[in-house]
Amino acid sequence: MIKVLFLFLILSLTSCALQIRYFGEVPVKPGKYPQFTERDTVIWKLDASRDAYDVSYYELDLYLEPVHKTLGGMVTMHFVALKATDTIRFDLYENMSINNIIFNNEPLPPARNDRAVYVTLPEKMIPGNSYSLRVSYSGKPTKARKPPWKGGLVWEKDKSGHPWIGVAVETEGPSLWFPCKDHPSDEPDSMKLTMTVPEGLKVVSNGIMTHHEIGPVTETFTWETHYPINPYNITFYAGYFVHFSDTLNTSQGVLSLDYHVMPENLDIAKLHFTQAKDVIKAFSAVFGPYPWIKEGYKLIESPFEGMEHQTAIAYGNGYKNFRSNGGDYIIIHETAHEWWGNAVSVSDFSDIWLQEGFATYAEIIFAEHELGYNNSLEYVKYSIAPYINNKLPVVGPTDVGFWDHRDNDVYYKGAMVLHTLRNVIADDSLFFDVIRSFYKTYALHSHPTTADFISLVETKTGKEWDDFFDVYLYRREAPCLEWYYNCTSEPLEKLPWVIPDVPFIIARWSRVPEGFSMPVRFMCEDAELSVKLEVTTQPLLFYLPREMNCINPICNPELSYFEKVFSIEVLSEFERL
Repeated sequence: MIKVLFLFLILSLTSCALQIRYFGEVPVKPGKYPQFTERDTVIWKLDASRDAYDVSYYELDLYLEPVHKTLGGMVTMHFVALKATDTIRFDLYENMSINNIIFNNEPLPPARNDRAVYVTLPEKMIPGNSYSLRVSYSGKPTKARKPPWKGGLVWEKDKSGHPWIGVAVETEGPSLWFPCKDHPSDEPDSMKLTMTVPEGLKVVSNGIMTHHEIGPVTETFTWETHYPINPYNITFYAGYFVHFSDTLNTSQGVLSLDYHVMPENLDIAKLHFTQAKDVIKAFSAVFGPYPWIKEGYKLIESPFEGMEHQTAIAYGNGYKNFRSNGGDYIIIHETAHEWWGNAVSVSDFSDIWLQEGFATYAEIIFAEHELGYNNSLEYVKYSIAPYINNKLPVVGPTDVGFWDHRDNDVYYKGAMVLHTLRNVIADDSLFFDVIRSFYKTYALHSHPTTADFISLVETKTGKEWDDFFDVYLYRREAPCLEWYYNCTSEPLEKLPWVIPDVPFIIARWSRVPEGFSMPVRFMCEDAELSVKLEVTTQPLLFYLPREMNCINPICNPELSYFEKVFSIEVLSEFERL
């Protein structure tokens, strides 16, 4: 999902927008988690009846009525039993009516608890056996209040007055519009969506369109995907689209590129969307091959800013590029989600930074690819770091579906964790090997946790990183570097350790646990010299090369994420030791 606001949008809004903070600033007052209730656990936790089976295939056969804003039909859920139980659960919002449930040709009555629907089977399932459950339903799905952040069904009209309908339900869950096992840990291996709409509307969904039938007053479209897909990524768009296409040669073969836009924007879209090729090539080189080579890449024009639906990205950024990152922010960010979020998916929102932080870091990577390393640091400094809140830890509570769309730290601070990690590792070959290996290990077939990422970092680097990730992911405060620099040509009676004409730095970390250690780079720009100092929580004295006698040494030129404070107090504290 996209970030709440982007720098250039923020600048055009009023002061009620996100607060801009200086680099590493930590507010005194922490944030608060909401009061979680039993309902949160009911909705999000994998209880025994929902953990008893694994979905392999969803088959959706639906109709859509834009005039009445209704949707319904039949959904068949094919699954494999994991436990010997006679009760299973699927999910469907309460405002959607269940007409009947069929299991092995036998109708079964449902029992509801909120959106949880429990079905008692005629007999216990046999682990390893395959089963299917067919649900007939209908209703008016919840309307999105502010897609994609406050999601639901999007019912809009284009400039010609034609209907535009779409889906954005990452935080609300796909059971808002179709019955399913609504938990991100269970991705079906494949999915087929058949949707009937009024004549003239075109339906676009995930994967490849395999059938299109025109009736007297309706049209029916069938789309299929044969890759694993997160349930919230199952989607459709219905609108009066015009289509154009392109191709991209990749190491895996030819990738099809398909674009579905409003007729009045066809010419500008043909020019603007050419950048998608460069974005895909850049990310393929850094992260690994594009995940869905057999089913292509699509951008579909939408009335909301964007959403990373697998192979079918919602695009609504008004065909604008930004000089600071070398392209269109929505195309860059949402395309990155094809790797981070769609191929590598988490099973709990507590680890959502592994999707959103990595996709935001991909923006920095693309800025470096297009504009060079120094310009990418400008992007870090002005477009990422100032919007970190530092009110709550990046990794949140588990099993309650918590993700506050107003707190962007899973995006911005998540990206800065990776940026800082790269600086600390100080070996780009090793760092990007970590990123590529993480992607390769977990793409398509498993759901990593933050602990999995930390373990891989430690394996690859051969060192322990618990303190680093504890500070940056599990605590809200950013580290603070207190430092003092001086160089004098005269010996000082009160400071006998000062060597004339030898510059020195005294530094320590604060706002971190005792014993925390992390390197910091200092640079003399005029001499083009730099040193890397390993700083701890105790004030340490570092003598520098004589050539680094400069008036204003640059602290942290690579912009690792921490606050820096030039302080005479750290000198005084060192003297007291």
